[in-house]
Amino acid sequence: MNRNFLEIYALLVCFITTLCFSIWLGLSTYNFIGVIAPEITIDAWTYKRHQSNEQFSAEQLTIEPIMLGASPFETGAIPQSVESLSDEEVAEQRLASYQLALDSEVRTNLQSMLQGLIVILICMPLFLIHWRFVRLGSIVQMDP
Repeated sequence: MNRNFLEIYALLVCFITTLCFSIWLGLSTYNFIGVIAPEITIDAWTYKRHQSNEQFSAEQLTIEPIMLGASPFETGAIPQSVESLSDEEVAEQRLASYQLALDSEVRTNLQSMLQGLIVILICMPLFLIHWRFVRLGSIVQMDP
């Protein structure tokens, strides 16, 4: 009875570590794509916001005051300064902001890949140790 319990426990640990590895493989594939092509994995709102000067300017008028701690009902210097910029300056700011968003996406994906790697470094020894218990248990059962 004790041997059956230990074998079930070892098989359960092997199953769970295999499940963790499978999930990690899927997530890491997505994160790897995000590292080599962050335009694909960047969120839709950020992507849409940076597609045109008009969209970028409209978003800046509503978002920047809130991000800087101002009330959405206040009118401050930020909307006036965005409206007073030339098309070239807005395009320059939009492209710089988009590049910053892409760099942030790459960094986030690298961090996620590192977290997944840590999970695998924990799961692999657990799997190997418990798989060895399962193999030894089946060998011992076959001998007598």
